Amino acid sequence: MSNRKQMFVLSGLFAAVALSLTACGGGDDSSTTTPAPAPAGSTLNPGTGVSDGASPAPSPAPVPSPAPAPSPSPAPAPAPAPAPAPAPVTLSGQVTRAGPLKNVVVCLDLNANNACDAGEPASAATGTDGAYSLTFDSTKVAGAAASSLIAPVNPGAVTDPRTTIDMGYHPDTAATTSAYVLKRVAGSGGSINPLTTLVAAGVAGGMTETVARANVVTQLGITDAKIDNYQNDPAADDNNVQDTARFMAQVTSRVLREGGTLVVGDQTAAVTAAPGALNSLTYTDAGNYRFQTLDRMAKPAGTAGGLTANTWAGKANGVALATTALYGNVYLSPNGWVLCDDTVPISTTEGNPSRSVTCKTRKQVGYNLPATSVAGKAMADMVSQSQADPQSNVINNGTGSTPNLLAALGNAQFPASSTFYKRANYVLGSSIYINNVYSDLYSVDFARKLEDLIAKVSVANINLASGNGGTLSMGLAGDGGLRNLRVAFIASTSPTAGTAQFYECTYNAAQTDATNCKTTTQGTYEISTVNGVRVMRLAGYPAVTATNYSRIFVELKASATGDRVGYARETKTDLASILGYSNRLNATGWAAMKSQLGI
Repeated sequence: MSNRKQMFVLSGLFAAVALSLTACGGGDDSSTTTPAPAPAGSTLNPGTGVSDGASPAPSPAPVPSPAPAPSPSPAPAPAPAPAPAPAPVTLSGQVTRAGPLKNVVVCLDLNANNACDAGEPASAATGTDGAYSLTFDSTKVAGAAASSLIAPVNPGAVTDPRTTIDMGYHPDTAATTSAYVLKRVAGSGGSINPLTTLVAAGVAGGMTETVARANVVTQLGITDAKIDNYQNDPAADDNNVQDTARFMAQVTSRVLREGGTLVVGDQTAAVTAAPGALNSLTYTDAGNYRFQTLDRMAKPAGTAGGLTANTWAGKANGVALATTALYGNVYLSPNGWVLCDDTVPISTTEGNPSRSVTCKTRKQVGYNLPATSVAGKAMADMVSQSQADPQSNVINNGTGSTPNLLAALGNAQFPASSTFYKRANYVLGSSIYINNVYSDLYSVDFARKLEDLIAKVSVANINLASGNGGTLSMGLAGDGGLRNLRVAFIASTSPTAGTAQFYECTYNAAQTDATNCKTTTQGTYEISTVNGVRVMRLAGYPAVTATNYSRIFVELKASATGDRVGYARETKTDLASILGYSNRLNATGWAAMKSQLGI
């Protein structure tokens, strides 16, 4: 029996005893007595008061009637049962990114400042399994039901117990280079990861949790169950990135790590057509230029996702470029080759991060980083700033800050609402494409089938003393310097496979002429069929580090020109190859810059 219960029982006993003593006259100082009743068994002659057979006797003195016996005191009411002590609240789960996160202290963020403060219920630091648990008294923690669990992710030395470690992804290094916070929707325990953090951002933006989760499912191309648990997905592998919820979580965490803002988009809202940001510009003068914008297309409410127009325009020698000069990308889709012209929009999802599909086959996921205002700043300075970042530059990329472009911009400044921002994109999965179908095909006379190509570029036929020696280019070689990897074929080992000889040559600065070719390694080739198209891949050549694709050879069937053979690109799937950044000028800034350039 608890002390509190004991106290109630003892008090009740004391009250009952006191009442009993009062009712029985047990008090020593009482001045009133109650006459005793007549002795039991005595009888009287009724009516006369005279004994039978006797002379009347003198009337006896009246005997007083006995006083009525006092009513017994009522039993004391039982003491009320004590109110049960409030049950403690325990919230538990697992903190993950790619894998379980170690050294994370989870707390209930009562003041919503994205930090674990003194006095806020908190867990011990997570171990290698990422598990957390915290307990608190709900009657003593005001606002608990409206507060979110948060899990701060901290950078630092790997030996520091405060540094967050991802046990499923590079456990020998810190999980991040800058601090950020993972969280859950308020009032709930369970998994805490980048995807639950995105859902929480949707709720903070005014959505119900159910609506936020439904939008995240479409936004990232995952299932609802994966939001809380994606640990049964294939393990994270930088050498072979896969399109999974686990990777979507990694991308979402990078938005936070790089200072971006998570946004859950309303995937079924109506969209109004609007001009988009500048995605690429090559400018020589007002009669020779080419640019690409990504324009929003109108969409009615109720339709999931959105559409973006891949819009190119330009001139050569003052004459507007034809479609064939603007749109040359051809992708191998499940239904065969698709020309990526302006009739094939890019399908997108809303929010940050978001997904897209280009040319019906090239899948990407990406995010925008915070925009910088360039209002009132010189346009020429923005161009120079962009070109100082060659990995993200999209203006005269590879040609430098040409005098003609800067001269045309002069001292012009951007108007109000002009912004400049960076976009990150990851290519998901392997895709095969021809960069320019109008220039990357061999002549009909040279090769109509892959077997023709093998026969023409035989080791027996080449002459290394004459430039490239009659070999085929495989792109830049080795360390990314001006060295050209090339190939010729040795012999067939089957109708669809054989051996190949690789060479390294010296490229000129324009990468148009290869000389001084030297024999390197031998490898193999193999012909297979992909989506109905015959494709030849090569293996065993020196590592190509300067490109994010592998050179392959493919067949095309065209009614006008007949069967053709061309060289194509197959995207690599390692993390370094699939990630790219681009600096973008928003529609307002581009409209002003375009006007200044007279294009």
